[in-house]
Amino acid sequence: MPSFDQMGVLIETPSPENKEFADESGAAANFTDFSLQHRLGNPSARLSKDMVARVDMMNPMNYIGKNRSTVAPNWYIRHGAKDRDTSFLVPINLATKLRNTGKNVNFALPWNRPHSGDYNLDDLFSWITTTIE
Repeated sequence: MPSFDQMGVLIETPSPENKEFADESGAAANFTDFSLQHRLGNPSARLSKDMVARVDMMNPMNYIGKNRSTVAPNWYIRHGAKDRDTSFLVPINLATKLRNTGKNVNFALPWNRPHSGDYNLDDLFSWITTTIE
């Protein structure tokens, strides 16, 4: 079962993730077959080709190391060690794939930081300065 794809997206208040996958009109939408099937009560329902393409475009892992895209050479990635909303594996996998394709990655799990961040911006700006010099 998907964590963030609300099955009642059109009936209840949609999750921010359902709004992120909205179409041009801004209408929140399901982005997994599972939630779409349960919302419609139709086990054979499938996402439209447009939605499948949108889901593909939202995942950077589909583009890193591929010829169909140009990936930035420098990455500064932070993920709070106290984040209860997103698994550590998400940024760890991203950082690992970027490093494995030769990118410069500055990755850390700042201690006692939640999902909302509040990371040390002075460190970020210092890193940017040393990276572009």
